[in-house]
Amino acid sequence: MRNDWQSDDDQPKTRADYRREQEQAEREANDRERQERKSTRHQPADDLEPDNGSDSRGPLDDHTPQTKQQRLGRRLNWAIFWLTVLIVAVYLILFFVEF
Repeated sequence: MRNDWQSDDDQPKTRADYRREQEQAEREANDRERQERKSTRHQPADDLEPDNGSDSRGPLDDHTPQTKQQRLGRRLNWAIFWLTVLIVAVYLILFFVEF
């Protein structure tokens, strides 16, 4: 089966080919990000922005995977807590209220 945009010699990609391309692109993006972090780590102190003394965290610290994971963990803990409270409340209502 050939699409209109494919030439005669183009073969359709298999899922495995597509996944390999996606993984390669992701690895290249991670390598670039790692190189950028490494280069900013080795900058002299004069090139860095001056510390205004407010908060030691940078503006991008809220977007790190560890921060996101901690925030998600707190939200899940609160969700579990409130669901437990609601379940206990429903059981109490069903126990004490006669239908």
